[in-house]
Amino acid sequence: SKNKKEKKWFRRLSDFYEKILRGALRNRYKFLVGMILVFCLAIFTASKMKLVMFTGEGIEEFHIRAEAPKNTPLEKTEELMRPVEQLLLNFSDKELDAFRTYIGEITEERNFDPNAKRGTHFAQIRVFLTPAQGRKRTSQQIADSLRPELENIKGFEKLYLYLPREGPPVGRPVQVAIQGDDFDVLNEIGDKYIAALEKTKGVSDIATSYQFGKKQMKVEVDREKAKKYFLTISQIAASVRTAFDGGVATYIKPIKAEEEIGVRVRFPAESRNTPQAFDNILVQNTSGNLVPLRSVANIRETEGAYRIGHLDGKRVIYVTAQVDEKNITSLEVNQNLAKQFKNIAQEYPGYMVKYSGEYEDQMRTFKNLLRSFIIAFLLIFIILATLFNSLIQPFVVMLAIPFGIIGVIFAFWAHDVIGTLFFNLPRPLSFFAFMGVVGLTGIVVNDSIVLVDFVNKLRKAGKQRRESLIEAGRMRLRPVLMTTITTIAGLVSVAYGIGGGDPFLRPMALAIVWGLFFSTGLTLIVIPAFYAIIDDLSEKMLHHPTVKVNHQPSINPQSSSNPGNG
Repeated sequence: SKNKKEKKWFRRLSDFYEKILRGALRNRYKFLVGMILVFCLAIFTASKMKLVMFTGEGIEEFHIRAEAPKNTPLEKTEELMRPVEQLLLNFSDKELDAFRTYIGEITEERNFDPNAKRGTHFAQIRVFLTPAQGRKRTSQQIADSLRPELENIKGFEKLYLYLPREGPPVGRPVQVAIQGDDFDVLNEIGDKYIAALEKTKGVSDIATSYQFGKKQMKVEVDREKAKKYFLTISQIAASVRTAFDGGVATYIKPIKAEEEIGVRVRFPAESRNTPQAFDNILVQNTSGNLVPLRSVANIRETEGAYRIGHLDGKRVIYVTAQVDEKNITSLEVNQNLAKQFKNIAQEYPGYMVKYSGEYEDQMRTFKNLLRSFIIAFLLIFIILATLFNSLIQPFVVMLAIPFGIIGVIFAFWAHDVIGTLFFNLPRPLSFFAFMGVVGLTGIVVNDSIVLVDFVNKLRKAGKQRRESLIEAGRMRLRPVLMTTITTIAGLVSVAYGIGGGDPFLRPMALAIVWGLFFSTGLTLIVIPAFYAIIDDLSEKMLHHPTVKVNHQPSINPQSSSNPGNG
């Protein structure tokens, strides 16, 4: 019958497993050394793999950002953007859902953007794509196909792309914060970073937050003349501010109103918008006399910065760039810049450089993940030590955790190589992959607990160590495999997006699936071998085995193991 065939099939599997287990127990020290070498190989492989915080999967939009020559009016900027809009209109409906054009600013809509740029010569198009499941190309591939087309559009000083990332808001892949006092020196340092980034393969859309050239009127007070007219600089500044911004002269309160209404007095709009407005400003001195502003100050038109940013109380400009992770990662670019400009603080005393953006967020996030992993590890150890009433056996059980990590590393390495070569979809190690590793620590120990606990029961019942290890392996083979198979079956659709899925969670599910698959296979073989090694050391050092043997009848007289084998 079918049931007998299944039993016969499983019996063959069980016999095959017992044969391997006996060999592992006979050569347990060699086997353990081999597994240590495999673990070292996995760590070495991980050190050579690309590491990114968020891969950009599932993002269904990107931005086209434009910077026309300074002082370009809004109408002209809008006209220059029409060829870009026409370029998008040529896209297929299967890829392009909609787009929205903003004239006068470059900013992110989903959160406050400290790097926002505003001015009549700025423009941005937010391009919204169709759901990822319905198109063949990713947002990165679509954006890359646009770059050559954008280079042919004239009239802009800069025309570049920006791709948002999934997950919580983070900075740019490359975001170098340069702090100091003098904008000329800040710009000089920024130019050096821009030149270095332009030579780096895989870096694109390089931009700087430093924008100089905004027209402004500068009032330079002649201190000697001001002193002669009994005026202070604060009085002169207050009069200029009142003329253009206004000042509350008095308050009125209608009979039925609950609150007073302030009456603001300032120059009419037509007068405020001309340089001649300064000719009409009068400043009242301490004696109550009115002094023309032109008598104590020089007014001239100058160019200034569009935006003055501050970080930790100092002026700052940002050099930002996008990274094509098929060639280089954000982590590698930032590390290369830090190495290349390690002496920048000595070259420019009083100026500081900080590598912020995604790099800073990445370092902080992975430190938090490492802390979470250590806490999870310690909590599992405490629980196991309490359950087994031992400080040694928890290490035997938790040996499954590095086995799971081996599976995660090799799985992501294989997926990255295959995805890059055949599907143009790399699979680097990412934030969600490490989240999966943290979750994996609590899952992979389940099979080890079942196995070690059953060995302890058999030994307490009077079984010899070798016999109890083999019998426990055979008898717990079915529940261990069933637990693993059902868990993997439940997650495999998420890991590979079968029937649709969330690309954000895919790396996490992939880590758990392959980590559990790899650790289960090794747990059934290495855990008994390591148990025997610990028992050997315990007998030599403490002169007694890890589990005290009580000579009582076996709890399982119908043993499926064969003491005569091996």
